[in-house]
Amino acid sequence: MHKAIIVGGGLAGSLTAIYLARRGYDVRVVERRRDPLQNTFSALEMTSSRAIGVSMNVRGIKAVLQAGIEPQELNRCGEPIAGMAFSVGGKYRIRELTPSEGISPLSLDRLAFQRLLNKHAALLGVKYHFESKCLGVDLEKKSVLVQENDGGVQRHQGDLIIGADGAHSAVRQSMQSGLRRFEFKQTFFRHGYKTLVLTNAAELGYRKDLLYFFGMDSKGLFAGRAATIPGDSISFAICLPYTGALSLATQDGDTLRAFFNHYFGGLPPARRQEMLEQFMTLPSNDLVNVRSSTFHYRGNAVLMGDAAHATAPFMGQGMNMALEDAYVFSTLLDKHAHDLEVVLPEFTRQRKVQADAMQDMSIANYEMLSNPRFIFFLRAQYARYMHQKFPSLYPPDMAEKLYFDSVPYDELQRIQRKQNVWYKLGRMN
Repeated sequence: MHKAIIVGGGLAGSLTAIYLARRGYDVRVVERRRDPLQNTFSALEMTSSRAIGVSMNVRGIKAVLQAGIEPQELNRCGEPIAGMAFSVGGKYRIRELTPSEGISPLSLDRLAFQRLLNKHAALLGVKYHFESKCLGVDLEKKSVLVQENDGGVQRHQGDLIIGADGAHSAVRQSMQSGLRRFEFKQTFFRHGYKTLVLTNAAELGYRKDLLYFFGMDSKGLFAGRAATIPGDSISFAICLPYTGALSLATQDGDTLRAFFNHYFGGLPPARRQEMLEQFMTLPSNDLVNVRSSTFHYRGNAVLMGDAAHATAPFMGQGMNMALEDAYVFSTLLDKHAHDLEVVLPEFTRQRKVQADAMQDMSIANYEMLSNPRFIFFLRAQYARYMHQKFPSLYPPDMAEKLYFDSVPYDELQRIQRKQNVWYKLGRMN
């Protein structure tokens, strides 16, 4: 029996654990956070989550369903998405989107989805080591040194180490020091973000089936995103610069009150005050872009998700690509009869191309959202119209492809470039 040690028990790590357990692997997962199935999370911990509401598009949904999770179980973790609403001057411009494969994207409750994955992993015999810290990784011996939740130190050894431990991955750091000519680049965006949550979304006028975007009229100062999650709450990601008169560091009540009054003036005063108080209390999170020249070390270790290719969530693709990583890895195991010396290099070859394309598009989308122009909306409308009239000639709408299709990212990038060449107006979407 193959034994896998997964460092990081988040979404990518847990889905990978399910795939491996279904293939007969003995799987151990080292996770620094508490067991989500124990219902021990405080209200503050749940509110201050990095991404309480996240969007799962068709590629992510397919990856989850292929792992043996039933659609109805997944659907209970989220709300179907039917379109996008852009707030400009206090009014919403709505783009309705049409499913192309009979699958609608979901606005997920991240904690509910995490619990679903952990439940299935536990049923398959995956062994989790919660509240445990990875102290070091020996790539040659395929072992991980772990400080357990009781303070004791233990070394876990297996046939494969999987780094699914996020943008600041300990497994990747071991690869950086142990692999010749390993190239790594980490960059931070000028914005960070805070996540705020309001209850009674429907009462506040927010539709469950829309993703909301704010700040298009802020001249690049502010970018915001909101989505409803099960339980009729709505999660807001408020992106601002780290420093300045209006920034993530702002603690001046009058400045923040003016900000929330301007961009969320349609909300009752008491709810705007609630957002202000959350903003002043909760910590901020970084928007980071991580690129690695390779995602594997011989047949010994491999990186998944943010550990390999973290990117800012301006296209809503980070989680989806991480879930797709797990699916692609499982297909390669089947294709090459679990020969890790073949599987791991092939995984890097396939996923590196997709990761680079996804990150390039996400950065371009960030630049557009940070410096938007009204012509963006005209281009988007024109692009949809032209594709409807000339589907074989004019490239399709990018938003629909991103959310309602599982087309490879490098193909989406070619579509994007084709649009730009066609009209020489910059990015169409």
